[in-house]
Amino acid sequence: MRIIRNITLIIAAVATMGVASAQQFRFGGLVMDHDGMMPADMYKLSQVGFGFGSARSMAMAGAFTSLGGDYASVGINPAGLGMYRHNEFTMTPMMTFHSADTTSAMEGAQNYGENSGSRFSIANMGLVLNTFESSNERGLMTFNIAFGYNRIADLNYHYGFSSLSGPSEYPYRSIADMYSRQLGQGGLFPGNNGSLGYDYGDAYYWGGALAYNGYLLDVESDDLGEYWTTANRIGVNASVGHTTEVESRGSVGEFDVAFGMNYANKLYFGMTLGVQMVDWRRRYYYSEDYLYQGLPLDADGRVLDGAAEWMDYYQGVNMSGVGMNLKLGVIYRPFGGLRLGWALHTPTYYALDREYAASMATNFNAYGDQTPVLEDHGPNTWDFASPTRMLFGASYTVGRFAILSVDYERDWYNGIRVKNIPDGFDIRESDYRYEFKHNFKGSNTLRVGAELRPLPALALRAGYGVTDSMLSQPVESYYNSPMPYKLECYSAGLGIAIGSASVDVAYQHLDQHNSSYYIFYAMDENGVMDSASDLYTTTEKRDYVSLSVTFRF
Repeated sequence: MRIIRNITLIIAAVATMGVASAQQFRFGGLVMDHDGMMPADMYKLSQVGFGFGSARSMAMAGAFTSLGGDYASVGINPAGLGMYRHNEFTMTPMMTFHSADTTSAMEGAQNYGENSGSRFSIANMGLVLNTFESSNERGLMTFNIAFGYNRIADLNYHYGFSSLSGPSEYPYRSIADMYSRQLGQGGLFPGNNGSLGYDYGDAYYWGGALAYNGYLLDVESDDLGEYWTTANRIGVNASVGHTTEVESRGSVGEFDVAFGMNYANKLYFGMTLGVQMVDWRRRYYYSEDYLYQGLPLDADGRVLDGAAEWMDYYQGVNMSGVGMNLKLGVIYRPFGGLRLGWALHTPTYYALDREYAASMATNFNAYGDQTPVLEDHGPNTWDFASPTRMLFGASYTVGRFAILSVDYERDWYNGIRVKNIPDGFDIRESDYRYEFKHNFKGSNTLRVGAELRPLPALALRAGYGVTDSMLSQPVESYYNSPMPYKLECYSAGLGIAIGSASVDVAYQHLDQHNSSYYIFYAMDENGVMDSASDLYTTTEKRDYVSLSVTFRF
């Protein structure tokens, strides 16, 4: 992704340059830019997929904007709560199965380590109270209140891969080459004692500082001044093995208070106040192995004394906080079994705290092979607003025998707004606004669900959904990290009624299409890669199995 740092930060840094070349570079990639909250982070937190809710709604791909009488209405269209004529308690445990596959467009990549996993969670749990019911056929007929929890987003994934760059495959070599450009362009050079302090305040440069203190980089000088180089550390005849592993754990869950009302069995209104809890923990591991053809040599053919053999780079990002939103909805029954629904989800206003840590290990380090860990635990509150969402739905019920439901949703990702940035961060709120306005757009989601009741106590369900791209530029332009740009959902399930209780089972399969990305890169002002990894593509698949147990009283 053409992230804002590429178009603003580097220009500002030119004034401090002390390098042999005045050429400007842009830097990025999967293992870069974790010192702050980037647009890609806000974008991923704003995606809600096809909802978890109840097993009934999951089996119908979440096509519930015009349906009701199900706890899923709280998170989709709270007007559906007005259809309740009883009290209800429901709980939905869920199993998640995730898998990923990574390929490279250049050299090919081999999946590394565990690229699949499973998790247990609660999709929803809630209580609906029928607080008022009238026997009249006019006016207010029911007023219901709901309390509970809905899972909003699944942030659990894990993938790893490895590849090999040959010694002549310029520029696909070492991340140390990129760091030499970054440190030089930032005007960062060691002091008179030869150190580049571990306490350097700008975490944007921590990777380069760790590489220098791990003896992967050197400083030399010529007539134009000092410059960074890897020439004395990594031989020109070294092939470079690249290994990358990304692990993410966490979720976004929402605690809701909602109400719904029914006027004359024709018009239903509802509102939900949601308080979201964000817990997102990510770990990035990147390593290089330097494999020499014979003795390690420099560019002049001289044997290097004590050449680099390997490097391990560790980064951790923790994010937690809260968000608040409102959901408003209306359902209208013009005649018979036809229902028309509309819902508006306001932006979720997030206040998030963020922690960052990084360390590096090389074969040069004398004690424990690893540099001290650099940590950023200061006041790091980030405030931003997710997209506004609008949903439209229509459904038709054929007696008690069948239901067909279709939903359309519009999400304005170009409307994401940053409200607060920690003091000292090098990107302004206006830069984020520019990024979302020009590189994101509104997305469209279509959901179709059907339910068939061959027996009064048995329901069979199926659904399909698809979300198109939220990216306004060609997908090839987003190469900083795997950016989801298309999501497809296939679902099915069944339900069994047993007196005042029911059991529903659902299965959802999601295909997530991501943009291709670099692990790292330094790109010159003409768009030419000076140093970079291969270009990779990671595709992800998720399978959800949920079970809802519901009691009516």
